[in-house]
Amino acid sequence: MLLGIGIFWLLYRQFNWNEILVILGQDMNYLLIVASMLVGVVSHIARALRWQLQLRTLDINPSMSTLCNAIFGTYAFNLVLPRFGELWRCTYMANHEKASFSRVFGSMLSDRVVDGITAIIIAGTVFVSQMGIMATFLKQNPNTQENIYSMLSSPWLYIGLIVAAGVFIYTFKHKSSNRFIKKAQEVLHKMAEGFNSVLSMKRGKFLFLLYTIIIWGCYFLQLYICIFAFSWMSHVGIMQALVLFVLGSIGMTVPVQGGIGPWHAAVIFGMMFYGFTQEQAGAFALVAHGSQMIVTILLGIYTTIAILCERQRKRQP
Repeated sequence: MLLGIGIFWLLYRQFNWNEILVILGQDMNYLLIVASMLVGVVSHIARALRWQLQLRTLDINPSMSTLCNAIFGTYAFNLVLPRFGELWRCTYMANHEKASFSRVFGSMLSDRVVDGITAIIIAGTVFVSQMGIMATFLKQNPNTQENIYSMLSSPWLYIGLIVAAGVFIYTFKHKSSNRFIKKAQEVLHKMAEGFNSVLSMKRGKFLFLLYTIIIWGCYFLQLYICIFAFSWMSHVGIMQALVLFVLGSIGMTVPVQGGIGPWHAAVIFGMMFYGFTQEQAGAFALVAHGSQMIVTILLGIYTTIAILCERQRKRQP
């Protein structure tokens, strides 16, 4: 949280806040911002439907309301502590459905792996399409180019990966008599079962793919609709919007609550790269990110109330 606040403060302390307030007060279509927020809700519902397919493969059949509570709560809890929402999501589902936590956790991992692959495909497509612009940028910023090259060419990166893989394989092949290792193997087996829930689907693979497209399409639409909420951004094309989307996605990987700070920095950098002023970029980043944070908080409040009401009903004779 301190990291996010620090980045946010460093970003916005040099901005002209009077100009930002003018932009927010006069040059913004609030109806489009609300539409973007609704698209965010649709992405969460699509994620719940996709996870339902995986859980059914594991003979876990939660209701749609339970699935939505789990997904809504995930993002709300991630605002409290980064990545804590995923742990809460699996705990809530396992307890609610009297299921194995490890299997549920494995299904969540496969869910995230699919998202990771999708993000890489999108980022790769955008990178290839923007190679000319990126080459120009790297020539203008030789330090960045040198840092990227030194990181990828460092032997320590590959040595570390090989050593970690070797220790893992040796431990689980030659130390299986240890009861702690046995327990870990049992947990990993259940996690693998949940992880393979996508591959082992007999039905629903098309729906899984469709829901994945809807989820990521909604993620992009959230940002793209916000672009049209500002008249001075109406000339931004699809590929430029995708660049901003990819940069924002990279910013969200930093373990900071809701990407506060890193997301803003990434999107502001991209917008200034395309010629927008820092005040314009700062105002857009505030609105695009802030509107989705409002959605997350409201859904978190709804989920808390829904779970409390559900528990209260169960206690009644």
